[in-house]
Amino acid sequence: MSRRRDRSGAPEMPPHVSEMQPDRYRDAAERHLEDRPDDTHGAAMAVWRAYLAERRDWMREHQVRRYVDGRDTLGTPRPPFAWVRLTFGTPEPRWPS
Repeated sequence: MSRRRDRSGAPEMPPHVSEMQPDRYRDAAERHLEDRPDDTHGAAMAVWRAYLAERRDWMREHQVRRYVDGRDTLGTPRPPFAWVRLTFGTPEPRWPS
């Protein structure tokens, strides 16, 4: 039997924190693609890192515990490779070797 957690005092997570919205971090991808125009992987990773940093800062500010019993309770979305390809017309991502 599991116990329900009391979340009455916890703030509601805004949509840009609970799920990735790549358009919000478009400038991070653009900055990366200025230097390396065909680097889909790097641009997606730049967007992903910007999202994770904003999410981490929001959670710290609101004292939201992400890990419970050593498990990640919120999950982490994947880098938006398809969004970068569709938005900027870059080629299929090449994984760094």
